[in-house]
Amino acid sequence: MMGFDSSIFLMLYGVLSVVTVVKILRNWSGTWDLRFTHEDKSLIDQAAFFVLMPIAVILHELGHAIAIWLMGGQVLDYGYYGFAGWVSYDPRQFSEAQQILIASAGTLVNIGLAAIALAVVFLRKPPMRAAFNELLIQFVYVSLLNALILYPLLDFTSGMNGDWRQMYFGGEPAISGLILILHVGIVVGLLWAYRDSRVKQRVAQLTATVASPRQGQMMRPMGATTPNGGFVSPEHQRLQRAAQRVAGGWSSPVKVLGQPAPDGALVGLRWQSGTTTQSVIARVVHGTVSIVGENAPAGQSPTRYVIQPDTPLPSEDELTLMLRLAMEEVDRRAPLTAGA
Repeated sequence: MMGFDSSIFLMLYGVLSVVTVVKILRNWSGTWDLRFTHEDKSLIDQAAFFVLMPIAVILHELGHAIAIWLMGGQVLDYGYYGFAGWVSYDPRQFSEAQQILIASAGTLVNIGLAAIALAVVFLRKPPMRAAFNELLIQFVYVSLLNALILYPLLDFTSGMNGDWRQMYFGGEPAISGLILILHVGIVVGLLWAYRDSRVKQRVAQLTATVASPRQGQMMRPMGATTPNGGFVSPEHQRLQRAAQRVAGGWSSPVKVLGQPAPDGALVGLRWQSGTTTQSVIARVVHGTVSIVGENAPAGQSPTRYVIQPDTPLPSEDELTLMLRLAMEEVDRRAPLTAGA
């Protein structure tokens, strides 16, 4: 039975879960569209904790139950509190090794769900929209933090005699040792991924994280030559062709500007929306591309923001799509003007 404090916490958790679902339903189209704002990110992060987390708890407890059934036992009782749950059985039906496996089954479900979510985010081609990627990545953070760090700490410090005490002190040192290796390995791997710049860059790309914008440069009309003959590198040519393709398919005239550089290239697409001058600037440096957008209303200071953080330079088709989506993003952010 839960105590009074646990009941209050459960009620609060349930209310916040319902509030989160209502917010998502009311802002459904805006949350999942191509424009991923800070408000969208905040709502998605709440959904990972208040919507996906309770589902993960159900599946965690189901993992225990399936392990019991597969070993020929019976589930005597169970409970579910949204953020936690439990499954009980008669330990006399099982050996010490089997009890350890039953205790570990729930955590293995969490690890499996996290692996599937990461595979979908990082391996799916083409990648999903930023909102979906953010939801799954935050779910992985929350689920594994709870299953591999917070739950063990609570189990060992509170004397609740939960899964982790059973896994580490269940009377089978060899199995407990293997669990320890897996436990430490996953936690270390997560810490490495959290700190690794390449992983951060990829996550920023997939979740449309806004970074500090780069300073712009003066550019010349695309196709202008340089002393060494102009755009000769494959990166220059790829960026130029992609920019020209996007400009040719835009609904209004687009001016394509470019500036070669020793270590890359800089290309801009500029067009007019009412009295606002809009630009998309793509920069290639050492095989990576970044894209920023800019809105410059007449008589006002321009607003610049990162649309695509540094990412490995893709194929021409993918780069064309990235530039087109960037122009659409800039167009959506354009301030309304009188008579527009």
